[in-house]
Amino acid sequence: MVGLRVGSAAPGLQRPEGRLERPSRLFSRAVWGYALLTGLVVAFATLLSPGPALIAGMFVTLAAEVALAVACLWSARRARAGDRRWRWLIGVLAIAMAGTNLITTATLLSGGSLAARNSSAYLFLDVFYGLALAGLLCLPTYPVESRGGRSRGPRRWHAIIILDCALIVGSVVLMEWGTMLRTIADAHSPSGTVVVFSLIQQVASLILAVAVLLIASFRRPTSPSTLALLGAGLLIYGLTTSTFVYRQAQGHQDLPAWSLIPFTASILLMALAALVPDRYTVDPEDPPPRRPRAMWAHAVLPYVVLASAGLLIFGRLAAGAPLDRVETYGMVLLLVLALTRQMFTIAENTRLLATVQERESQLHYQAFHDSLTGLANRALFTRRLQQAINQTAGTDRGPTGPSNPITVLFVDLDHFKRVNDTLGHAAGDELLRISAARLREGIRASDTVARLGGDEFAVILDGAGSEDPYRVAERLATRMQAPCQLAGRTYTPHASLGLVTLDRDQRPTSPDALLHQADLAMYAAKRGRAGRLVAYHPDLVQGFSRPE
Repeated sequence: MVGLRVGSAAPGLQRPEGRLERPSRLFSRAVWGYALLTGLVVAFATLLSPGPALIAGMFVTLAAEVALAVACLWSARRARAGDRRWRWLIGVLAIAMAGTNLITTATLLSGGSLAARNSSAYLFLDVFYGLALAGLLCLPTYPVESRGGRSRGPRRWHAIIILDCALIVGSVVLMEWGTMLRTIADAHSPSGTVVVFSLIQQVASLILAVAVLLIASFRRPTSPSTLALLGAGLLIYGLTTSTFVYRQAQGHQDLPAWSLIPFTASILLMALAALVPDRYTVDPEDPPPRRPRAMWAHAVLPYVVLASAGLLIFGRLAAGAPLDRVETYGMVLLLVLALTRQMFTIAENTRLLATVQERESQLHYQAFHDSLTGLANRALFTRRLQQAINQTAGTDRGPTGPSNPITVLFVDLDHFKRVNDTLGHAAGDELLRISAARLREGIRASDTVARLGGDEFAVILDGAGSEDPYRVAERLATRMQAPCQLAGRTYTPHASLGLVTLDRDQRPTSPDALLHQADLAMYAAKRGRAGRLVAYHPDLVQGFSRPE
């Protein structure tokens, strides 16, 4: 049978739309192959002299970068639609890394030095780190904040993550500079351009690492194993890059052979992320809820790290130590980022408040209105009828003086069950909507029409107008009997109407009692002739019997 799948998914899980062929076997082979490449780098760094070990390790790292590019681009063609973009982006990053590696290897083979680590090739690679960050943000995660088809939700979340990464990484680098890096740089006097480019690369790689931690801590990835492998690779890559900043601050410009071990391992972890056999993903219709503590931690974490950097700067100022340009401009930039982040927070809170108010308004409307016809329901009708009774009895009289009598009209469609049985329930619902529209159009602004349930309607007719409520009721009875189209046929509906009036001279009563009296009058009309209007009088109680 076409489309038949053996086995069933666990609750809350679903199979992805597209899967790699035999993913488990492919992944197992990739693990063994990548472990072999990492073992080669370890063997070269251990057994060979520094120069040959570095060159041999660069070739293995190049092979790892090519493997990453192939794994990402090949799997992107076979992955499901929502899981392709990050693979393309990481694949392009791998190509840029391989190009930079070729330039470095060519420099080493020609007898050159890596002192030109501030070359355009490495700056070009720093630009491509943005692709890795974009790839991380494209990983499918929950909660997805696109509500009601709005496209601003995901972009807002992406902007918040980028600002948080910039705040955290900027604060960490500023603290590094104030505690160790500046002292080391002053002692060894390296080239200023080299240090600047090294800091740029450190910031770029640390932003990737922090983005991984933020997504893993405060989001719900649809594929946790993919995020774990990709995140671990980027995290190791970023931390390894950070160690070179200290080496360059100390005047060491060449790469040690051992540094290629974590580099190669991180690249291969990212390649495994592209090949991970995710058979099940989180159900997009039922994503797991966010924990309140995680939401609070996400909101506070960037400011905690910023406060630590600020305390360091203020401590130096209190001690009378001058601030250099890095500390001054860095702190100003961090404050601007914090202000921007706060504006996003205010905008998000405002949007959430508007959403809550909109939902409360919808819930309030649904609680007091009929979902099929849009009329007031029994609860709202009873509330308004009680207010009208209180005003008529003088217990809730407004500043305009004595109130006017009120009239309650009870409307019941005749032969409604026959419509459902012969034309279908859809036609019955359409008849209810047509009847509701006719009642709504036939009343005055001060009147209230409601659907009490089934085919029963009720109307509160205000006696304040110049028109007699009985005349209004007669007009409504005539409107209700106008022909209409149901299920492609012409149908002439009929309704029985009962009317009761309460004025100030009568003893106060309850909404239920008043409705019951109107109900008695309606059944008297139904016993007599369809389409009649009958006004309530006490004699109806004695001879009352409900028609079958």
